[in-house]
Amino acid sequence: MAFYRDRQLTYLASSISVLVIATGLVVGQSATQKSLAQTSTTPAPTGVTSINGAGATSISTLFIGTGTTSPLTPKGSWFNTYGVGNPSTLNPPGSINPAVTFRYAPVGSGAGLAAFLTQTPPPAAGGTIKAPVSFAASDDPLAGTEKVSGGPNAGIPIQVPVITVGIALAYNPAGLNVPAGGIKLSRATYLGILNGSTINWNDAKIKADNGGAIIAVNKPIVVVYRSDDSGTTFALSSHLKAAFPTWNRGVGKKSIAGSVPPTPPADTVVWPSGSKSALGGGGVATTITTTPGAIGYVDSATRLAKSLPAAVLQNKAGAYNTISPTTISNAFVGATDQDPNARRIKLVVTDPTATNAYPIVTATYVVFYDRYADVKVATGIKGFINWALGVPPVPAPANVTTNPNNIATDRGYAPLPDAIKKQATTLVNTYLAP
Repeated sequence: MAFYRDRQLTYLASSISVLVIATGLVVGQSATQKSLAQTSTTPAPTGVTSINGAGATSISTLFIGTGTTSPLTPKGSWFNTYGVGNPSTLNPPGSINPAVTFRYAPVGSGAGLAAFLTQTPPPAAGGTIKAPVSFAASDDPLAGTEKVSGGPNAGIPIQVPVITVGIALAYNPAGLNVPAGGIKLSRATYLGILNGSTINWNDAKIKADNGGAIIAVNKPIVVVYRSDDSGTTFALSSHLKAAFPTWNRGVGKKSIAGSVPPTPPADTVVWPSGSKSALGGGGVATTITTTPGAIGYVDSATRLAKSLPAAVLQNKAGAYNTISPTTISNAFVGATDQDPNARRIKLVVTDPTATNAYPIVTATYVVFYDRYADVKVATGIKGFINWALGVPPVPAPANVTTNPNNIATDRGYAPLPDAIKKQATTLVNTYLAP
């Protein structure tokens, strides 16, 4: 069967191969960022079903954890709280559903969705997960013209948001005079930085934004951007297009191979001359930390994991807000589903109007089928989403004391509004068999 969409993705072709149930190195991440859930070679215990997924790097800290520093460790992440940890010592302690374990390769929204639609492990994962790929995560929502072209699961894709994140403009503070409250950037200033018209930290607009403070006497600005198919790029460039009529440098979209009708070649965002590219959110963060004068975009969880300072941005209401779970949540107050398809939920918050809202935000979506060849996979995915989005959270065993909302906010994310959570769980329980 076929299911189609008009969202553009770049698909990297690969053949379905038999892989060891292991999680290994992920392109674009340093050794300190790799989760034990990715690098462990421990196979799933006997009788435990492995549910494999791929997609957005923005959600990897929540799903599987990052590094070894609390609270971003693999222990206590969503997947290691709900299912059997990989290895099981990562449960905090015990698990809500001891019958499943989740494996996830954060290879970017584009590569993850392509892997999901073909149910083939993404090449960039380096053999970290086993076919079939049963779910994907993306910061760029489906639009309706995907083509399911492989694998044993012949169901129709279902899309629900599971969390919200902010897109930080993080910077390297070396050589900068950073005010106590952080560097403020007005809307006109951060537009200028991203379109290349503001090229030095001594620019008069930056000085004016910060009450006359001189941020640097002479320090060129180096923009760092994602080189891969990234929902984070899509979220940022969609904001720029919505907020600024003068933005004419493109919106980060992608194309799906084999879509019907064929999608045009991928649009590219034209970044300023002298910008640096990096693979994945972790790669962007690392490049920022090693580049004097750098500023780049990373999701709020990656910013927290890497301890990067982020600009205080002016929003549509004219107020300056730091990036935090609270200001991200404020951006989604009153958000409603904008997708007419009953099997998908899509939130469009490209330029929030609330005074207390952070201006650049996105929802992260989980995409799955409405039926699976293995009923245990369907049951595991349904149970996981019901737990993660329960209102109030679904009760856990007595030895699991942390609820999913607390896990999310501790890691730099913001929970969805309760009304959207209820809509998402209703959709999951209506369409996901059994």
